[in-house]
Amino acid sequence: MINFLRSNQPFSFVISGCFILLLVLPAGYFKEHIPDIEYPYKFLIPVPKIVYQLFLMGILFFTSSQINRIVNKSVLFSKSYYVPGLIYLILMCFYCPVEYNFLPVVSNFFIVMAMKEFFKIFRNEPCRNLIFNASSWLIISCFFLPVNVLLIPIIWLILLIIRPFEWREYIMPLVVLIAVSLYIVPFGLINGELNNWIAAWWELSYCQNYWPNKYILILYLFFLAFTLLFSINPISKTFIRSSNRYKKITWVLISMLFFTATIGAVSFLFLKIATPLVFSFFIPISILISNGIITVKRKWLVDLLCVLFLFGLVLTTYLPL
Repeated sequence: MINFLRSNQPFSFVISGCFILLLVLPAGYFKEHIPDIEYPYKFLIPVPKIVYQLFLMGILFFTSSQINRIVNKSVLFSKSYYVPGLIYLILMCFYCPVEYNFLPVVSNFFIVMAMKEFFKIFRNEPCRNLIFNASSWLIISCFFLPVNVLLIPIIWLILLIIRPFEWREYIMPLVVLIAVSLYIVPFGLINGELNNWIAAWWELSYCQNYWPNKYILILYLFFLAFTLLFSINPISKTFIRSSNRYKKITWVLISMLFFTATIGAVSFLFLKIATPLVFSFFIPISILISNGIITVKRKWLVDLLCVLFLFGLVLTTYLPL
């Protein structure tokens, strides 16, 4: 499957992506009944479960296709590849039941849109509009997953990496925050509901407080650790002899990796959420390990690892382990 995605034909991703979604779709019906959870938005309560699942999977597929599009338009790959989107799709689909995925799936879509703006920033071109757009996307993602506020400082770090200092660009995130506050705070103060709104918003972080399948967590840990290990050498070699643009984009990904990993650590260690909120972490890690998967010399070994990982996920998802 991975070798199939090393071609530069988009239909390969469509076929593989649909195959992954069809693998995970029946999971909610074959597994034991999952206790009802409080949906984040009341209009979703009367929606049949199958409609709910199809809606989320549609967003997942679109987000993964956007990841492929963004990466293929950048300097990371010499030609178009569709491995990053597939890896992201697999990581998101099997991490926890779809009922707990609504907020992270939508939140990740806006993070990917912000990443799209980051990849458009060039050293010698003003980027106030790009920073404004990226800040807007990141702040919107915070509405769906409050701990994403930890991602906001990445905007200034990326500016520091790519651009010379320009104070107008550095204040754009603050401009967006003020603009959003002007819409929300006055209405909250007038209605006397501002504190309740803030408390309800923060409680959204706990909608994913699902007790994880320990076998799936072990599979994820081993897969990500080994694929990252395989990726370090080819990425480092490419990094050394590559253009300055490639190096800056790589640092953008590494920055995203650090901040999204921080979100997972904070959610587990401080918020005591049973399933660490590493959903946003799946975005940069899927791109970084895909770079290694594509360029590694022993492709058969990596392909075997990916197939075994997917096979193990299907078994642990459907069997009563």
